[in-house]
Amino acid sequence: MNNGGTCIIKDDMKKILDLLIKSDIVIFSFPLYCYGMPAPLKNVTDRLLALSSMAMQEVDGRYEHLGQKDISNQRYVMISGCGFPGTKNNFEPAVAHFNRCFPRTDNCIVTIPESPLFNVPDAKEVTEPMLNAVRTAGSEYALTGKISGRTQKLLEIPMIPESEYVQIVNSR
Repeated sequence: MNNGGTCIIKDDMKKILDLLIKSDIVIFSFPLYCYGMPAPLKNVTDRLLALSSMAMQEVDGRYEHLGQKDISNQRYVMISGCGFPGTKNNFEPAVAHFNRCFPRTDNCIVTIPESPLFNVPDAKEVTEPMLNAVRTAGSEYALTGKISGRTQKLLEIPMIPESEYVQIVNSR
């Protein structure tokens, strides 16, 4: 792995690594699949290992590889939606994986349950407030590097009650 931060597989990953190294912010936006990121995105995160060396260090009781490139200025954002109601007991594995791969204390994580509602034109009354909260979160993050507590609370409000959502999904 001590190959100067390049992937040994000859495909488009070199372009991705070059773009990532130059980026100030990296946004991972994905649907939640089996409580995690979809396999193609997981493959990309696995292949980011090319930016690491075999050398390692202990950090908070666990070991991690040392980087070959300085990407300490980068910020990371995870945006994920799922078809289940509620955030609790749905996103925790994906959030834990994301935080382990990108161990910064200022990661920005936005999780949106009930996201199939965005594809239902008749649901605009309940989806528009969530979309507005997402837009506000994006603006706040762009300006300050974080999402306010008020906006975070808006993002955590279910679009419709969980039982109603389950009833709608199960009736199809």
